[in-house]
Amino acid sequence: MTSVRLRAIGDVLLWMRNGKEPFALVQNELRQKDLLFGNLETVLSESGTESRKRWVNTTPPEAGEYLKGAGFDILSVANNHTLDMGREGFENTLKGLEARGIAYVGGGRGDEPPEGLVVEQNGIRLGFLAYTRGRFRSPPGVTVAKLKKKAVINDIRALKDRCDHIVVSLHWGIENTYYPSPDQVRLAHAFIENGATLILGHHSHAIQGLERYKDGLIAYSLGNFQFDTELFKEKINSTMILSVDFDRHGIRDYTVVPCVINSDFQPEVAEGRTRELVERWITKCSDRVQNGRVTRRWWFEEIGEDYLLYNLESYRYRIRQHGLAPLVECGVWLVTPFCLNCYAGVIRKRLRHGT
Repeated sequence: MTSVRLRAIGDVLLWMRNGKEPFALVQNELRQKDLLFGNLETVLSESGTESRKRWVNTTPPEAGEYLKGAGFDILSVANNHTLDMGREGFENTLKGLEARGIAYVGGGRGDEPPEGLVVEQNGIRLGFLAYTRGRFRSPPGVTVAKLKKKAVINDIRALKDRCDHIVVSLHWGIENTYYPSPDQVRLAHAFIENGATLILGHHSHAIQGLERYKDGLIAYSLGNFQFDTELFKEKINSTMILSVDFDRHGIRDYTVVPCVINSDFQPEVAEGRTRELVERWITKCSDRVQNGRVTRRWWFEEIGEDYLLYNLESYRYRIRQHGLAPLVECGVWLVTPFCLNCYAGVIRKRLRHGT
């Protein structure tokens, strides 16, 4: 029976160390596909209006050649760094992808929400949509798709008539966490129930679990793929390549290729004991989601302290750089319902452990 193999990876930064090419060590694995999808977590531009944030992800435009060389067919530009250099940087990124024959989803020119992309391969039509969480406003003349439940469901339904299966890319969740929130689980389920076949998550900078739900598959986070792991406290370096085989009826099969990111920011296929550890971790994360054990109370206990500390450090940096505006923003953030739930989670966890 005719089939299509989609290989998908998480966040791509395109920063390099010691002159090592980003995808040199996984080139053979990435090429074993009909389509290759990833999330471009950087701007292919050195010009534009720099955002006032702690991490601004920019890459020289010529680094786009590494994407072409790796065989990327489709990239999501819906993420919290795609506007790091404003409209000019975003448009330069789109031009760089177009010049290399790489399709993109989740953003585009114009002030209307970007349309989905339909790609036909081996007689099977796959539809792609991409969205991001985040507090931002798209500059006039360009648009980045925001993750809003009703809008996404409407897009899925509208695209369904044009393709056999729908792939939805979501830049969502909380950074440096190993489990999706109960809200994310419900949202992913809703998208599958309304016609999506595959959910590809990223943004957490860590692998999260996979779940077969009804006739679909959810990868809550594919993690970083080609990234500077030293940006993070725990230096998370495990990652994966998700390989999904579609036929006309749905997902025929899927596999995971465990990988790690080395000190030169290069992903490579994990071997031996390391491979076993990555596989075991994916299974552990997946089991908790699949068995319904990601409860609201447990999740806030799990993520509360790290979330608060990570964001407080980010605000401290921005306050030192930019003064009053981020200070006011921080004050408002500290009393949001989400932070209040984090405080409660931290207290419960410490009381339980007697600390």
